[in-house]
Amino acid sequence: MKNRHIKFLLFVLLTGSFFNTKSQVSFVKGYLINEKGDSLKGEIKLNPKKEHENHLKVFFKDASGTQKNYKPNKVKGYGYKNNHYVSINQDDEPRFYKRLTNGDILLYKSAFEVVNMNASSFDFEYYLFRNGDKKLTEVKQSKFKKQLQEWMSGAAAFASEYQEDKKFNEPSAIEVINKYNDWKKTN
Repeated sequence: MKNRHIKFLLFVLLTGSFFNTKSQVSFVKGYLINEKGDSLKGEIKLNPKKEHENHLKVFFKDASGTQKNYKPNKVKGYGYKNNHYVSINQDDEPRFYKRLTNGDILLYKSAFEVVNMNASSFDFEYYLFRNGDKKLTEVKQSKFKKQLQEWMSGAAAFASEYQEDKKFNEPSAIEVINKYNDWKKTN
């Protein structure tokens, strides 16, 4: 009798964890830019618990219902809601970089794996880019305000609005760069 109860309890726990994990993954309306530069409407499969995977591949379902995984070397980019990812080949390693700003100065975000004592986790790196640049420029997180001042020559006062923190302050960086980019459009 005890054995049956234990088996039933295990079955309930395993079934519950399966449905809980399954419910985290969802499809949202989005787009994919193929190798030719055509924009295709469809749905993007998201797993909020594995944000780093957005930088490695995209699972796209087109209007006809065809589903396929795409790596960054096979498409130019994809997006959903206000999230836009661009395929960039940096140091012979194609990845999807999340574009955080638009305009003269672009701020990108990428995920990378960190292995510490045989345990792996993911962290994020940030990059700056300007039209005409050949490569992304890595953000110097501890000296970002100074780096911004160099990038915003002629209007470095915008950089002083960056709110420094112990680690890189993504929301503040986005706000300051967007203000500069808006100013740059009119000057």
